[in-house]
Amino acid sequence: MATLVVLFGALSISSASVQDDWSGVDCANAGSTMEQNVCAGRDVKALEQNLRLYTDTAYAVLRENDERDSEALIAEIREGERLWRAYMEAACGAVDTYWKPGTIRTVMAASCEMELIRERTHHVWREYLTPMEGMPRLAEPPRGGFD
Repeated sequence: MATLVVLFGALSISSASVQDDWSGVDCANAGSTMEQNVCAGRDVKALEQNLRLYTDTAYAVLRENDERDSEALIAEIREGERLWRAYMEAACGAVDTYWKPGTIRTVMAASCEMELIRERTHHVWREYLTPMEGMPRLAEPPRGGFD
């Protein structure tokens, strides 16, 4: 058993090193499975950063509004995001399991994450950054085919 733990530990260290070696991948021309996986991971990370930008902007806008208990509302939004993340992990974990043992499973699970992150970003924009008709827009709509 101890040998397995050491072996798995060495594999995870070695896979982290391999991941670093993929920094020069041209995602527009990704061909191998590893290149596609690296690019899918980059796409997920970029969408996560975009979601964080919209969420942080929403929090700033809510804090500027004196008519609400903004901190209580922000706490509710954060709880919703926590539950949404649990859903995303379960839903996309099921996609990963469905595609096992195929090499496409990582890209399929990442595609699931990307779709749900885009939906969440659009939700944050629509609910907290889209003003009533006739008022100035607080943020541009996120890209992703929802408009």
